[in-house]
Amino acid sequence: MSLFLDLLEFESEDLERQFRKASLEGSGTPQEVADRREAALKEMLEKYFPFPFRIAKGNISDSDNNRSASIDCLVLNPEHPYTISANQNFSLILAEGVDFAIEVKPDLSKESEVTRSLNQISSVKKLTKKRVGTIDFGKKNTVKMKETLTKIPSFIFGNKTYSNIETLCEKIVSHYEEKQLARIYQFDAIIVNGEGILFNSRKDSYFHLSGKYEGLYFVPFEHKTLAAFLLQMNTLPLSSPRMSSSVLSHYNTLPSLNMTTFSGLNARLLELG
Repeated sequence: MSLFLDLLEFESEDLERQFRKASLEGSGTPQEVADRREAALKEMLEKYFPFPFRIAKGNISDSDNNRSASIDCLVLNPEHPYTISANQNFSLILAEGVDFAIEVKPDLSKESEVTRSLNQISSVKKLTKKRVGTIDFGKKNTVKMKETLTKIPSFIFGNKTYSNIETLCEKIVSHYEEKQLARIYQFDAIIVNGEGILFNSRKDSYFHLSGKYEGLYFVPFEHKTLAAFLLQMNTLPLSSPRMSSSVLSHYNTLPSLNMTTFSGLNARLLELG
């Protein structure tokens, strides 16, 4: 068993405790509870994406003057300008310097929270990066892959959800059908700490399973979920390429697990294009 994965298991348990502690300490003030939870996730991310990466919160702007909703945790590439204001918040966050966007929604067993998080993420996905941190391999990069690379990898991080994961999937598909939202503007993965990861796979997307499967699929990583999330993040292209491979990429000893698929729901999802 990898010592690294063992450490991340403790980090996962600690994060869950901090989320529960936030509910007690900020009781009666929803914004304070949210702030404490976001601070807990930010502290964890700073350990595994240390300086010169920076973790920020706020709206993202692209060069076409489009702006996202405010996102809870943004992993900024070391090349992002140091646009810090007097109160230590970022006065401007540029799409080309954002490596990952993470919306924190601890309780994904509430339909209102599911809907809000999906809307937050779609506002990020509607931005376009004019600079991407990958080499253009010409014909080897399909049109859809090139479009994917202009989008910021975007996640939802929760602490619990419906007891039946298919209920969450039904809420997601129904929301996207109502909005008629194309798949390029949808989330990449939902992380339920301590339970698993719900991936949103499409052809030429970040998490397409070797061309074998498209749609929603759930992998029950259980107590290794946080480790799986961090390792997945380290497989994705950054805004500016690394000089060498990620340190974490050499410690992926997660076992192969059976995934749950949702054929009926996915047939509906794929109709959105």
